[in-house]
Amino acid sequence: MASFFVHGYFSVDSFLFIGGLLVSMTALRTMEKTKGKLNVPMMYVHRIIRILPVLAMAILIYVKLMPVVSGGPLFKSGFHGKEECVNGWYWDLLFIQNYATQSVCLDQSWYLAVDMQLYILSPLLLIGLYKWGKRAAFGIVTLVILLSACLFATQMVNHYTMSIKNGGGDDEANAKLYLATHTHAAPWLIGFLFGYFLHLNRGKKFELSRLVVWSGWILCLAMIFTSIFALYPSGKWSAPPLPTVEESVYYTLTRVGWPLAMCWVVFACMQGYGGLANSLLSTPLWQPLSRLSYSVFIWHMFVQEVNSRNVRTSTYFSNYRVMLNFWSDFGISLVMSYVLYLIIEAPIGGLDALWRPSGNVKPPAATQPILSSVVEHKNNGDESENKLAA
Repeated sequence: MASFFVHGYFSVDSFLFIGGLLVSMTALRTMEKTKGKLNVPMMYVHRIIRILPVLAMAILIYVKLMPVVSGGPLFKSGFHGKEECVNGWYWDLLFIQNYATQSVCLDQSWYLAVDMQLYILSPLLLIGLYKWGKRAAFGIVTLVILLSACLFATQMVNHYTMSIKNGGGDDEANAKLYLATHTHAAPWLIGFLFGYFLHLNRGKKFELSRLVVWSGWILCLAMIFTSIFALYPSGKWSAPPLPTVEESVYYTLTRVGWPLAMCWVVFACMQGYGGLANSLLSTPLWQPLSRLSYSVFIWHMFVQEVNSRNVRTSTYFSNYRVMLNFWSDFGISLVMSYVLYLIIEAPIGGLDALWRPSGNVKPPAATQPILSSVVEHKNNGDESENKLAA
């Protein structure tokens, strides 16, 4: 069970994959209707409106309200990231903090930097796919291979390790292997290419034999569980350190294998071969949480730090105590996110909709079973940005 938490960072690759998929699929659909025209500046404006106000408010609250709402002996030395927020808050708002500094104000904001940088480059890829089609797609595949080779070479040459047991995961290794856009772009690009595939085959029904369907799910689950459990034997304290070459191969291949597994999940659910996976991912129960996904992402670490620094007595570590802490952090994060969503995110989104061009197009029907609930909130923002064609 611990492996699911240790390798929880694969959820980041999942969201990068979804982000790339939605950008390409919705934008190419719009470009087809407008004969290749794309209002790039307006795309950027809408993306900034979507994410910058909430991020700026988070930094302000983190700096000004943290000393007010948190206390106790663990708060005496100050909260985590205070100096970085006071002296380098602008790096976060420029979305270049993952390259400009190793002292990030809001730790989780590195993902926004990666996603924004890839989004800024997306018009070049979109125009290439629209004009040159499969030749441009082959070029993106080549780019994925080169970026994967860069990740492998970076870890091999510098002998970096991400294993906590081996003393890995330091600031330098983390910045170059995990936080950098060029070493974390493969999932986004794979999702981008898969969105192009869905665009080319929209409305098409693939008749697959039972053998092919079972083979696809077996291969998909094999890649998922290999990514999660492959390092379990070497993660034991009694096990010898994993050689650098083996760890490098693992991180390079899982950065590609995980989004490829996600491709099958989406494809199978769209074509009616999803079974229980499709039922789970398309249930309406996810929709309320999908509305709050960005707010929870921004505010959850604020809640975690307040709860942890308010501890005034020794605590006994147990599974039950960890469970209580989880539901405490999760519950308060949801309530706080809901309130701030109503105060900040929803009004700004409403103002944005007032001057948005009319005639918004709904997400392609084929994508709704898998994407409409879990990523509805992200879909709404990305879709509206990419539909602003001239």
